[in-house]
Amino acid sequence: MAEVLVKSIKKAFDALDYVMQSCRSSRGATLSDIASSLDEKQTTMRNILKTMEVCNYLARKGKLYVPGAKIGDMTRTNSREALINVVTPLLKKAAQTSGESFVLTSVYDGRRDVIGRYHGSNEIGVNIGVAESNNIYMLVTSRIFLAFATDIEREQFYKVNGVPGAEWPEAGDGKHEQALDELQKTGFAAKKSKSLCAYAVPVIDSKGNLLASIGVYAPSFRIDERVEEDLLITLYEITDKVTQQL
Repeated sequence: MAEVLVKSIKKAFDALDYVMQSCRSSRGATLSDIASSLDEKQTTMRNILKTMEVCNYLARKGKLYVPGAKIGDMTRTNSREALINVVTPLLKKAAQTSGESFVLTSVYDGRRDVIGRYHGSNEIGVNIGVAESNNIYMLVTSRIFLAFATDIEREQFYKVNGVPGAEWPEAGDGKHEQALDELQKTGFAAKKSKSLCAYAVPVIDSKGNLLASIGVYAPSFRIDERVEEDLLITLYEITDKVTQQL
């Protein structure tokens, strides 16, 4: 029995494939390029592309179509199990050795996704659940993830969560893009208060895909320059191992 294909769905997937191929050598694909490659009328193709855009599988930069935020979600979902298998023993060991608490987070559909929490061995430590009950933009794992995310992924995150405000002073008053670009240059995010200190770095695989972010929390009274440096070194060592294995 011959396979029954839903033509409009196949056209959508063919269009997505064409756009992704186009982005390997150029900035994107125009409506006319896509319609011509699929031998379809522009009016019909426009409706298909609009649907894909609404569903975040495609996005537009001017007249060019580019992969949407869902493509990053799919990549992270596909890598999730492997990421957990690699990172979990490393974070458990780091929490035991340093005594501080670690967290592994990602983003899916514009929302923060906590993959795992690893509590430290110190008798006095930071309660991760309480520390992460703050506004999402107060969390260093969210900040550093966005810093390394694509502009399309950032826009999707803003649609769901709004843009940063007073909870992140450096990024308020419309300065969030500048703040994120600065974090990308720095390579890590840090936040210090009277009660706790938090640090986070991105997790990137060997192909350059942003998979997650790793954060560590410690009580402020235990943090000095040496301890801060040691925690950042630990974070970077973990992410380096992930990059080597994924």
